[in-house]
Amino acid sequence: MTSTEIFATAAHLHVLLRRKTGRVTDTEWMATNADYARAIVRYAREKAASEGLDELLPWAAKLETASTGMGAPVRKPLLQSATEALRAAQTPLPRASGRPSGFADSVPASGFSESSQHSGFGGGKRTDADGPDTRYVGGIR
Repeated sequence: MTSTEIFATAAHLHVLLRRKTGRVTDTEWMATNADYARAIVRYAREKAASEGLDELLPWAAKLETASTGMGAPVRKPLLQSATEALRAAQTPLPRASGRPSGFADSVPASGFSESSQHSGFGGGKRTDADGPDTRYVGGIR
């Protein structure tokens, strides 16, 4: 049985169980985890026997057949996966000779020299000779 067929079987059984017994199940988990699928099959058979819900039996049998071939994927804990991803992504930046370490080392050089012109937007060096209106474009406040 393909994963699509297993999921369709699990979804059909989910709908039947919800309508007939009021039981809510996790369809995706049922289609991927053999232990959970077997528990749902057992529950469906118990309800079919105790309440006369024979329409559950063929779907329970289909899911049971599918669950014998499925295995729950082995997953790493999220913290372990994130730690490994961060460690793999960390690469030391090359240090230029003659420059001190710090933030400037982590920023690649742009190839442009720093502007010596006052921009009017807070950039450049201000002196006491600059009036208060030089901060604004055209001296407009």
